[in-house]
Amino acid sequence: MMKKYYILLIASLLFSFSSLLAQQLSPEELKKGRWLSQEEYDNRANVGKFFQPTDAPDGPVNPIGEFEPMQGVLIAYPFGIPMALIVEMSEDVMVTTIVSSSGQATSVGNQYENAGANMDNIDFLIEPHDTYWTRDYGPWFIREEDKISIINFTYNRPRPDDDIMPVNVAEMLGIDYYNMPVIHTGGNYMADGYGIAAQTELVYEENSISNSQVDQYMEDYLGVTDNFVVTDPLGDYIKHIDCWGKFLDTDKVLVAEVPESDPRYDDYETAANYFASRNCAYGYPFEVVRVYAPGDYPNTPYTNSLILNNKVFLPVTGSEYDDDAVATYEEAMPGYEIITVMAGGYSWLNTDALHCRTHEIADINMLRITHIPTYYNEVDYLANYTIEAKIHAYSNEALYADSLKVYYKINDGAYSFVLMQDMGEEIFSADIQANPGDEVAYYIHAADESGKSEDYPYIGAPDPFVFTVSGEGESYLSLSPDTIYYWEYGKIVINNIGTSSIEIDDIREEENELFIIEYMNPEITSYPYSLDAGDSIEVFIEFTIGSKELWYEKLLVETIDSLYYSVIANDITGVNNNSLNKTEVHLFPNPIKNQGVVNFELYEAAAVELSIYNMQGQLVRILENSRLNSGMHNYKWDMQNLEGHETENGVYFIRLQIDNQVITKKWIKM
Repeated sequence: MMKKYYILLIASLLFSFSSLLAQQLSPEELKKGRWLSQEEYDNRANVGKFFQPTDAPDGPVNPIGEFEPMQGVLIAYPFGIPMALIVEMSEDVMVTTIVSSSGQATSVGNQYENAGANMDNIDFLIEPHDTYWTRDYGPWFIREEDKISIINFTYNRPRPDDDIMPVNVAEMLGIDYYNMPVIHTGGNYMADGYGIAAQTELVYEENSISNSQVDQYMEDYLGVTDNFVVTDPLGDYIKHIDCWGKFLDTDKVLVAEVPESDPRYDDYETAANYFASRNCAYGYPFEVVRVYAPGDYPNTPYTNSLILNNKVFLPVTGSEYDDDAVATYEEAMPGYEIITVMAGGYSWLNTDALHCRTHEIADINMLRITHIPTYYNEVDYLANYTIEAKIHAYSNEALYADSLKVYYKINDGAYSFVLMQDMGEEIFSADIQANPGDEVAYYIHAADESGKSEDYPYIGAPDPFVFTVSGEGESYLSLSPDTIYYWEYGKIVINNIGTSSIEIDDIREEENELFIIEYMNPEITSYPYSLDAGDSIEVFIEFTIGSKELWYEKLLVETIDSLYYSVIANDITGVNNNSLNKTEVHLFPNPIKNQGVVNFELYEAAAVELSIYNMQGQLVRILENSRLNSGMHNYKWDMQNLEGHETENGVYFIRLQIDNQVITKKWIKM
């Protein structure tokens, strides 16, 4: 375990207010507004004085979002939040209070007990501290391969006792920490749980290193591969993103809204449009939710809320806009309990409210379900939709095999489930079926022997992943199964799942360097062949091996979206094969061992980006990013990442974007 360092490290810091302003306010007024006292202002060159950088974590990491599973919340005494809120939080999570002495802990404990707090969920961190803004100086949590750790940073205030607090929390939890050499503040940082973080330009302004170096440190220590640095629309001294924005989920961001008459209106719209034009970790644009927060008295600090598992604590002030803010959260976060919190004797400011004075503590034994949706918006019909996830228990307890489920519903039907199969390397998979025109909603469930039980998305059924199958289903073919595991032969079934007959003109063999496939079907003696609605025919195939590198235990032949054969038919709404004039991505081989090939055909010139992502949604490699002419295009992947290092075994996603169309396929590395 790392220990505290008190080695001199002078870091410069520029503040956006003058010494004259500091002299005009009392120390109490200054700290209430998070300005510096005159003494702190004079000591601003001491920011980082007790901070010693450490090496970054080894291996891949990603930042934990505040909407992910939490085991506790960090607050400080003297309080900045009402006692009723502390009592409410103690019903669900451990409330850790920073106090200065054991005597103070006893006194505060008596207050909690008298107020009716759940004392089983109360503990204390006895350490000297300067303020109650635990959000600004509290720890940032990351996921490493097999543990949860803490990132410490240089707090952008000359308050050494606050600055060292992440180390104190790490030692209290018994977990590792890393000191990142970036001046920052928690109110100006939010993360999506994969590899995206957002903050205002303050992070660049107050660091003496280059912007690119700031980005690099955040990637090295936090796993932030996409660092969104946005212009602050608030127009105030603080420049904290939590004063006007908030990640509600991996694909959902809340941005405040002001009236058109407000001189800041265009700046707020620019900030909202910034997120709306960016893709989330799932590969599609963020959903941007707006909450009306004009900032007039009474204050409207609605983005400054606290998410604790399935509850959202929303600061309200008695403003006429409070009810609308509640309605916004309820619509944006179905399944969550929205709890309004009046400040009581502690005033909520537009720049300092509930989020600023609390800090969630990640569940260090969390059950993590990692899933990148392959299907979203409108998708082509497939015989099976494969839902795949990595499931890792940080408690190191075994997963319950019968708990690993994909729950799904078709249209307005009830949820049913299919069990997920173990694919190895903590990857689990299940197939669901749907017909053209269906809307499919699904979520993933898992439990482990530590007692953890989780859904993904976190809230499960109330806010699932959703996609719609294209087509109306009047005349439609499907092919099953989607994968053949036989060594010498196999059988494909062609189904007419539509409501009218289909004339099949031909069934063709295709060849490539790996396989030569032949079919024989005694049912078809001549063409065209009429396949009635609801009927099916069987196609038997044989394989001739054309590759010398046979390292599979079983031969794997992908029949859907592959080059291996095609069915030519007339007058159909859609068909699950290659006869349609659309781009398909082909991967050879799959699984892949040493080197693979990606190919696709463009039917017209287009702007193309071909990239590879891992299960955490992090960019691994860019194979193409330019405008290409029509025709076939082939790319080799030598199994290396952006840095030229060998990638680990596991599941990767090939993402092909053609203009506005996105195609994603999985590629397994063994």
